[in-house]
Amino acid sequence: MEQRRAKWIDYFELLDALRASGCPLCNHIKELSYKFLDNLYYERVLDGGTRVGLIKAKGFCNWHAWMSTEIRHSDSGIAIIYKQLLDIEIEKLSKWTRARGPSNMKLKLKNWKKFLNAMLSSWSNKALCPICEAVQEHERMDEGVLLDFIDEEEFSHEFEKSSGICIRHLVRIMETFGEHPNLPQLIERQLQKYKFLSYELGEYDRKRAYQFSNEPKGSETDSWKRVIEQFVGKREVFGNKMDRWKGQ
Repeated sequence: MEQRRAKWIDYFELLDALRASGCPLCNHIKELSYKFLDNLYYERVLDGGTRVGLIKAKGFCNWHAWMSTEIRHSDSGIAIIYKQLLDIEIEKLSKWTRARGPSNMKLKLKNWKKFLNAMLSSWSNKALCPICEAVQEHERMDEGVLLDFIDEEEFSHEFEKSSGICIRHLVRIMETFGEHPNLPQLIERQLQKYKFLSYELGEYDRKRAYQFSNEPKGSETDSWKRVIEQFVGKREVFGNKMDRWKGQ
């Protein structure tokens, strides 16, 4: 029989995340992202290992790069990190401009294709954003903690008061923890939350009609916003699908 996990810090942080509005897994991801970035800019900007990781990843993903600008006193760290990254790209482009001299057109074309392939490969094969990588490890732990303690009294009580998890995270949990004994309970409880949200959306739409517009407004007022989070997670957590480069 599978043993229940011990209550490590992830349990208590997830318990706090349940008390905030929206998906607790998304909440914790955003909180961890800020914490990891703050730590990096505070004491790891000049760390060799950190810099190597950022070079391999060509910096942060779009989300964590822009989040960096919200970290207090991150400006000098951003300048240091991205100057090094920019100088690397400048050197690659400069090498090509210095080497493009042959007058033979076939040789020029060969060199051009070689340069293009090398440049594109360096981006398509770049490493995962280091903050994403660190956060994803905790995300998997959070998903396991959620399942392990969904039937524990305190955790269950906070989960019941919450809006539950977004569909994106529920699908990921089903994919990763398909054999977990508490998965059916989580799905059933989420189903009830989704049904209530559907009811709220119906009420929101109904009360927009003239004949019902004077009825008191209730919890359905912001349901049209909450349903977006249920499908895509909190803003920026899952990102967009437009970037062609691997690792974003």
